[in-house]
Amino acid sequence: MASKNINIALFLTINLVFFGFTMSQDPVPQAPTCPSSSTTQFETCVSRIIDTLDSVFLVGARLCCLSLTAGLDASVASVCICDAVKLSVAELADPFFEQTDLFRRVTNVCFISPPAGFTCA
Repeated sequence: MASKNINIALFLTINLVFFGFTMSQDPVPQAPTCPSSSTTQFETCVSRIIDTLDSVFLVGARLCCLSLTAGLDASVASVCICDAVKLSVAELADPFFEQTDLFRRVTNVCFISPPAGFTCA
């Protein structure tokens, strides 16, 4: 009878230890996504920035971008800008515009520093 109690106690101890290990692991972080309510606004803003990128009328486009990115984390803002740049480049169909260079220029205009290792692909 004593060996049966020891076996049960050992079994329960091992289960509790393994259960504790599995529950103590951090959850996998979710990739940031752009809020669906602001996707169209970011597209409009990035289009305005692209249209005025080499002109003196950049202030209005910059204000548009700053108002959209206010309160957003840099990673979320980077994702939103990247999505908008992808759509703008697809609509332009101009080989002059390279997506990564355009993303970098737009984030500079918007004063957004993408997180380390972030690539707009």
